[in-house]
Amino acid sequence: MKYLIILCLFLLISCTGQVQYQTGISKFSNQDYLGANVEFSEALLKDKRNDEIYFARAATRSLAGYHSLAIADMNKAISLNDSRPDYYFFRGYFKSQLAYHKSAIKDYSTCISKASWFVEVYRHRALSFIELGDLTEACLDIQEAIAAGDTAAVSLQEKYCFKKP
Repeated sequence: MKYLIILCLFLLISCTGQVQYQTGISKFSNQDYLGANVEFSEALLKDKRNDEIYFARAATRSLAGYHSLAIADMNKAISLNDSRPDYYFFRGYFKSQLAYHKSAIKDYSTCISKASWFVEVYRHRALSFIELGDLTEACLDIQEAIAAGDTAAVSLQEKYCFKKP
């Protein structure tokens, strides 16, 4: 009976894609992003409604340089779970990698509306504003980032926000 229960648990786990998901996490940790992508794709064949697997695959795709595919995965993750502010942050980041700065700003703003404590998002939104030439909005975000403790934003402030004589 004990072995039957163990066998049933193993089959249940393998049917939900958890084995592939865990293998993908392991490969991701070892910086094997393409291998992790394969494992996450296999996991999604068994568990198509798991937003965390889409998120994980998006990360691997972005790190492998496939930002458009990463955005598609984040779209799916958000459609399955729109309450996660980090999903909007990362989708915005992936969009900014493709120079879709207006769209990235929208995602960063959604992230801020859901989690204003997410310090890093202000700096990233500022970078997109800088790319669009809007230094006024960029400097406001840089000030927010610095006030929240983002020390990486200080150099941006020095470069873009201080008036030069």
